[in-house]
Amino acid sequence: MDRITKDKLVSDYKKIFFNKFKTYPDIISIAPGRVNIIGEHTDYNFGLAIPTAINKWIITMISDRNDNQFNIHSVNYDKMISFSFNDLTKSDELWEKYIKSTIYIVNKKYKLNNGFDMLIGGNIPIGFGMSSSAALEVSIVSAILDKYCDKYDQYEILKICNVVEKEILGIQSGILDQYASIFSKNKKFLLIDFNSNTHEYFDSNIKNCSWVLVNSMISRDLVSSDYNIRVLECNEGLDLINKLKNEKTSFNKLSLDDIELVKKNKKLYCRLLHFYYENKRVRSMKKEISNGNKYNVGQLLLESHFSLSKRYEVSCREIDTIISMSKKHPGFYGGRIMGGGFGGCTINLVENNLKKDFISYIKNEFYKKFEYNIKVEEVFFSEGLDVLTDL
Repeated sequence: MDRITKDKLVSDYKKIFFNKFKTYPDIISIAPGRVNIIGEHTDYNFGLAIPTAINKWIITMISDRNDNQFNIHSVNYDKMISFSFNDLTKSDELWEKYIKSTIYIVNKKYKLNNGFDMLIGGNIPIGFGMSSSAALEVSIVSAILDKYCDKYDQYEILKICNVVEKEILGIQSGILDQYASIFSKNKKFLLIDFNSNTHEYFDSNIKNCSWVLVNSMISRDLVSSDYNIRVLECNEGLDLINKLKNEKTSFNKLSLDDIELVKKNKKLYCRLLHFYYENKRVRSMKKEISNGNKYNVGQLLLESHFSLSKRYEVSCREIDTIISMSKKHPGFYGGRIMGGGFGGCTINLVENNLKKDFISYIKNEFYKKFEYNIKVEEVFFSEGLDVLTDL
């Protein structure tokens, strides 16, 4: 994972855009990836989370056309696809499906009058829990809306992205990833309440520590994973509780007594226990980050990982091994699996003066056990969505 700056990425892509389309873009939309500090698998149950954008981006550039043709160049795949309005529902590859589906949903609501030339690229690793797909959606939607729609707000971007995920791609996800990509502020933590779709910012007082991602190199596809099954299990658990209580209780109103009612069904019981305690951990995490208590922050991360691995069952052998190995290093305060699960990265709080040693240690120990190399790097927080129009 490279350390290229946002400005350098934009500059490089503008040159590629001109080489491909013989003109410069009218709109440039820059959507960051994200890390999620805590609050995993809570968004689709209307819970809480603390994500923040990072210094990895998906960039979309657009210039107008006077016909019905769409020409889309992917820098990362080094491919050009061309199609018309009639072809928006036809896709051979997943990256094409994301792009066409997003254009299709925007067009369905706003009725675009013509096609456009578009370049898409970025440096967010694909399939490892840093929300490359969400950033892709946000970047495309914001670019098209800014170019062709007079009035829209950031929540409209959220709504469109969520429709793309659920109705077209079949991922029954919440809006955490897109929310963080849009609303994050540099050097701030973002606490989101998905019950009201509101957020607040707060500062970190943690000193002499870094946030380090350990990439297991185990990629996963949320569409084909058990992600959607977890969503269904949570809803099944809530429905069962409501049936037993003969009333209508929402996720955010669940008590431990409520959850005890489904204890005989171990799977549903564990899923709801994770949600309940993960929300509590989010509230505690805000307090501990604000107070700068890195030991308590680390403990909350480890508690979250245990719950995600054992109660929610979204971890894997490689990820659990990374956490077990990390716990043996003196610079490690805590960490957990991050993202939808079933692979991807762990996010870890590490002491600065032992960071280099931790990175070398975890790479070496992992290689000894699994005989392949993993990637490890520090991540830096960044601003949310940025749209450039004065070009």
